[in-house]
Amino acid sequence: MGTRSRMTLADGRVLAYADCGPSSGTPVVYCHGFPSSAREADLLVPVLAAEGVRLIAPDRPGYGASSPQTGRSLGGFADDVAALLDHLGVAKAAVIGVSGGGPYALSLLARLPGRLGPGALVAGLGPPSALISCWADFFPIARWALYVIGIAPVLAPLLARPAVHALRLRGRLRLGLRLTAPADREVLADPAVLDILVGAQHAGLIQGGYAAVQDLLLYVRPWDVSLAAIRAPCTLWHGTCDRIVPAAVAVALAGALPTARLRLIPGEGHYSLPIRHRGTILHELIANERWS
Repeated sequence: MGTRSRMTLADGRVLAYADCGPSSGTPVVYCHGFPSSAREADLLVPVLAAEGVRLIAPDRPGYGASSPQTGRSLGGFADDVAALLDHLGVAKAAVIGVSGGGPYALSLLARLPGRLGPGALVAGLGPPSALISCWADFFPIARWALYVIGIAPVLAPLLARPAVHALRLRGRLRLGLRLTAPADREVLADPAVLDILVGAQHAGLIQGGYAAVQDLLLYVRPWDVSLAAIRAPCTLWHGTCDRIVPAAVAVALAGALPTARLRLIPGEGHYSLPIRHRGTILHELIANERWS
């Protein structure tokens, strides 16, 4: 399942990461979902050798074994990743962000041009404008939260904590399978897949919910990342039956991201897409440095 290691950053924080796949493979930085951890990257391990990919998956601050960081930001994550790549002697890497890792993948593309790219977002979240514009497509409870945050951003911290508590409960309930699409339930019926996802979530919340609350607030507040600054190609992969992050979010994001290429996959859900299409996603990511 790859090597799990740690490094010490310049400010004294610990950054934990997984290094999976052949060392000679094309480096790809993996931005894990929410709330999760680098262990999530184990889902891609079965296809790494065949696709020639070396997957480098850091735990975001406060998740897994990485130190928490007060006042962290989406853009600041780029500094951590740059230090990690320096530590590993990697000059350039592609980047993939899954679900809640999508905004962080976009921050890497924007903040580290020439070093990170091309990119792929898989069932990824978009900026606040995209989330609010698609609020009617979300589950009722998420729709209500987006609406309230949209008209009264000051309430975001009050909503974040109970939301994270609910997510921790969802983890104990094995991801709330009844809320997912049929394609998701089929994929999650595999005990090996479910164990990886539940284990990744458990590891992500091992230090408590502070990092998850930070993420929720960063997702809905104005980003310190300019989508217009992204020059590397970025494919937006999304299942048309995703009930966690509706496909409408990817459509809205594609309209705001100059280099976006939208790939809507019929019938796939939030979990089935990155598992059933993992080989194709990685293959296209590293094979197409530039689109014609």
